[in-house]
Amino acid sequence: MIHVKSLSHSFGSHWALKDVSFSLRQGEFLFLVGPSGAGKTTLMRILHGALPVQRGRVNVAGMDLGTLRASRLHRLRRQIGVVFQDFKVLPGRTVFDNVALPLRVQGQKAQVVQHRVRAVLRSLELDTKARCLCQELSGGEQQRVAIARSVVVKPKIILADEPTGNLDPDLGRRLMNVFHQFNRHGTTIVFATHNRDILANTPMANILYLRDGAPVALESPSGQGLRRELWARRTTGSCEEG
Repeated sequence: MIHVKSLSHSFGSHWALKDVSFSLRQGEFLFLVGPSGAGKTTLMRILHGALPVQRGRVNVAGMDLGTLRASRLHRLRRQIGVVFQDFKVLPGRTVFDNVALPLRVQGQKAQVVQHRVRAVLRSLELDTKARCLCQELSGGEQQRVAIARSVVVKPKIILADEPTGNLDPDLGRRLMNVFHQFNRHGTTIVFATHNRDILANTPMANILYLRDGAPVALESPSGQGLRRELWARRTTGSCEEG
């Protein structure tokens, strides 16, 4: 589902990613862990096609991102639900309309739109806010709207960059249950986080540690999924920094 080989990416003279490699099969869960500036967001943006592949190879959902034309990016993004830190809801539109937008773009029937949006809003405890304008919501509520919008299309892949960062611990745990539910139904998830509790409560996940853009360690649950591989520069406590 996702294959990254010897990926490096620079912004001018600064290397944001250095020789990163990993593979994920359909239905696997990967945590990206590391201090601020480790390269997690850059990697997410490349997987989504928002940044080009400069060095190395990246294949997502059967598409080679190094050769994928800009005119074909919509094919990639139909497979991916994205939740970034700047969640970009439409403030002057209702919660329902924000979440329904990608389904309407797909041309889904009104009955399908109603059913899926209502179900996702219930799962994220936003059903009572459906008719509220997003500009009237708190930051945490707006973040949940962004998450609802990303999962309502039932994507094959979800890219989530610190989606629980603005939420209280209880709501963060409930949100993780939503991600776990999608993962159990076969959705591949790449999830960037600093939260050690989330790691501890997701034992089935693979973990890729990054530091200064370079992979430090790659771990898999119980020897399954990604093979365990340690680099000489491995450090401890990476998920506590930043």
